[in-house]
Amino acid sequence: MRRHSIFWGVALIIAGVLLWLQVEGIVQNVFRFFWPVALILVGGWIILNVFWKPEITDGETFTVPLGAAKNAGVKFSHGAGQIFIGGGAAAGVALLGSSAVGMNHHSHLNGDRLDVHVEAGPSFFPFLGPEGGVWRFQLTPEIPLDLTVEAGASQIDIDLKDLMVPHIALKTGASNTNVTMPAHGASILDVEAGAASINVRVPENLPARVRAEQGVSSINVDTNRFPRSASGFYQSPNFDTSADRVEVNIKAGLGSISVK
Repeated sequence: MRRHSIFWGVALIIAGVLLWLQVEGIVQNVFRFFWPVALILVGGWIILNVFWKPEITDGETFTVPLGAAKNAGVKFSHGAGQIFIGGGAAAGVALLGSSAVGMNHHSHLNGDRLDVHVEAGPSFFPFLGPEGGVWRFQLTPEIPLDLTVEAGASQIDIDLKDLMVPHIALKTGASNTNVTMPAHGASILDVEAGAASINVRVPENLPARVRAEQGVSSINVDTNRFPRSASGFYQSPNFDTSADRVEVNIKAGLGSISVK
């Protein structure tokens, strides 16, 4: 059974029950239940995705050639679904994408900079994501990349350990996100999150500085590696003198943040 069938089946049953209650005079106005029911359905969908991860199936693939680019900006925009971003693109390929459903992608070479934008293609319902797998993207390790990821109710896994990524911008809603930072060079991760769970992994022996502006988020930072300063942020003793380092800036609402 496809996952979207479960979602729509439950949604129709709830709608039918509410309409029946209104007809019987038990409920006066079913529309005041719209947002509570919508939040329950979305929350249930997120939980279902945690425990039910479909097998990756063959689907559409595309490549973006590297050409003469010396650096690149890559942006991913997805309503929701399961997304994996990592390295492993073949020589001469800036980006290899594969998915169980269609994706829209645009690229433009301006001088020696390549700009790439990937958007989710059509699916049964935008936030449900691919019906039979995950969106999987492999990036080039040959040139520096600026990475932007925008997603909604998603499961996101980003592994940048073997890549050159000076700047990562992560903007997400109700998601579960795992990010492994680059092991070499100086990199900055800027996070803007809503009701999200975000786990940031800093490669071993790499210094880092963590700044957090949060609402009611729970923040867990490995203070053995990144002691808390008198100013309120977390920083490795050798951060300022290291060429290879990670800087994490977080703005979050309801959710949890972990940096280790």
